Amino acid sequence: MKTCASCNERFNDGVQCSSCKKYLDFSCASMTEVGWKKLGADRRAQWKCPACRVSSPTLLSPQPTASLDTVLSEIREMKHQLLDLPTLVNDLRSIKDELSDLKKCYDFSSGRLDEFDTRLINLESKVSEFEKVQDTVLSLQSELASAKLELMSHDRRSRLNNVEIKGVPLKKDENLFSIVEAIGRKIKYNCPKAQINYISRVPIHNSKEKLVIVSFLNRYVKEDFVAAARADKDLSTSDLGFQGASHRIYVNDHLSVESKKLLNKTKIIAKEKRYEFVWVKHGKIHVRKNVNCNTFIVRKEQDLNKIV
Repeated sequence: MKTCASCNERFNDGVQCSSCKKYLDFSCASMTEVGWKKLGADRRAQWKCPACRVSSPTLLSPQPTASLDTVLSEIREMKHQLLDLPTLVNDLRSIKDELSDLKKCYDFSSGRLDEFDTRLINLESKVSEFEKVQDTVLSLQSELASAKLELMSHDRRSRLNNVEIKGVPLKKDENLFSIVEAIGRKIKYNCPKAQINYISRVPIHNSKEKLVIVSFLNRYVKEDFVAAARADKDLSTSDLGFQGASHRIYVNDHLSVESKKLLNKTKIIAKEKRYEFVWVKHGKIHVRKNVNCNTFIVRKEQDLNKIV
């Protein structure tokens, strides 16, 4: 880096006076970089800065009359210098065009930057609003999950006295109390009609079959009825007086749709992990790996992670 002797600005490339040996940038030297390079090495070596040209003794004191050869030589030199003038003009025009293009690009870029700034501000505002909405959604999701869990718990409690009997064929003018009494005789558990709150048929989703739902007044009677039915491994339709091919009848706790889905998932995972026991008691899903392990309860889908 050099310092201009005229404006004291630092620059990388410029000219040097052959007289005072000072450095000037192209602007202070009244010359373009292209023009300087076209002077050639000899003429650059003789170049003088404007100050030295003004203070040159040849200009301040009378000079002897120049000879004709000297005048002609100077004219030829001037003519030689003027040969580069058209090139310099073209260079100036080219520089002017480039500057004009640069200005257009700058104006366009400046406009685009302003547009991007506006969009960025709007985007930041929307992100802030979205974060607030997201917090609200997360809070609502948490509340919904809690409400759903509470509803499932309430639904499970409302079914604790219920028994679900599957496999009993539909029959016109059937007497469901008689069917329950017949099942009681087969499983050797006397269940008086007075212990039944209500009994009805309930359709199964995507099936023509209907379950028999029995609601007992006493939960302990219901648990004993289910235990006796499960102990009888061959309870079938023939035991109830139905003709034709005999089919197995199943007596289980009356679970909700969600609880049944959770039970199916539990059985699938337990089978993959080689768990021996999965059963339902008091409306709750119980899991035990083997006789030497403790039992745990699956209340929600996250509890399936316990099956390892």
